[in-house]
Amino acid sequence: MNWLDFAFLGILGLSIIISLFRGLIKEVLSLIIWAGSFWLAYHFVDNGANFLTPYIEVPSARHLIAFVAIFITSLIIGGMINWVVGKLIKKTGLSASDRFFGMFFGALRGLVLIVVITFFVRATPLSEDPWWQESQLAPHFSKIAEWLRQNMPEEFATYFSDSELKKAAVSKKDENGMESLIKKIITEPKQPEQLEQNKDKQSSEDN
Repeated sequence: MNWLDFAFLGILGLSIIISLFRGLIKEVLSLIIWAGSFWLAYHFVDNGANFLTPYIEVPSARHLIAFVAIFITSLIIGGMINWVVGKLIKKTGLSASDRFFGMFFGALRGLVLIVVITFFVRATPLSEDPWWQESQLAPHFSKIAEWLRQNMPEEFATYFSDSELKKAAVSKKDENGMESLIKKIITEPKQPEQLEQNKDKQSSEDN
């Protein structure tokens, strides 16, 4: 096992520990709160921007501030609800079982996070590096990532095709290399020997 394998195990273990202390209900509720906050900010950003019109002249700034304000406000309210739910769980005596099932939620969340990381690494030249090739756990997560890619809608799958993204990365690298070479040829001063050869060649052509 190399450092990548230990990093994967660390992510999985940390996610399990966090869910163990927080419990299943609070973890699921937190996920709902984050998703709900984003949904509210996305759908009501125009209303917030219109409210800020008398105070902020720049439209982009109004929308940005409105989005952030709605998102953070929703998170705060959701956090208060989550805190109350946590207190109720302790009073009902469900704390032990809630924490136990929270471990499974944490394991699932950690697995999803690792698969997402694997998913994007496979779509880049990084997957050809020794630290990835020598990993014992990466091949297993790669199978899951490949299964997800094959089963996602086609319009999304084309954006995450391994061959296409790697080809784009290599093409971009070659393009940058060519630009550097052209810039070097243009800006690099010619050597005295080269200048002398060019001068002799020009004289021969004149004669």
